[in-house]
Amino acid sequence: MRTGLVLIELMFVVVLTGLLALFAAPRLLAVMDAAAVRDEAMRVVAALDATRGASIRLGTVATLALSDTSYRVTTVAGGDTVTAWRQPGPRQRGVALSGGGQPVGFGPAGLAMGVSNRTIIVTKGRAVRKIVVSRLGRISY
Repeated sequence: MRTGLVLIELMFVVVLTGLLALFAAPRLLAVMDAAAVRDEAMRVVAALDATRGASIRLGTVATLALSDTSYRVTTVAGGDTVTAWRQPGPRQRGVALSGGGQPVGFGPAGLAMGVSNRTIIVTKGRAVRKIVVSRLGRISY
């Protein structure tokens, strides 16, 4: 008697592995989307923190422009607008950003400029994260 695998046994293992992969793939993609959204939300929060910190440190108005291609912090120093910080946007990572619109500004005291709270939404697939900047400059996510 010979030992080894019979073709039917090998086919059974391949079919079983394929079925397991079929059920696991959507869940794996959802986990990867959630991780990408969480990472991008942290990038947006870091950009907001950098903007608020620059406004307090320099004692001037600092603004954060959010777009699909870049995040950019600008300050006004001596009548000139200076780019203090720049980072690539979410497009290269396949994440969508909404609510960017007008730049988010912080005054010299670190308070957000504008009439009301600002909500920035980061999405990829079914994963969604909301970032809210209050009028007092508090960032919650």
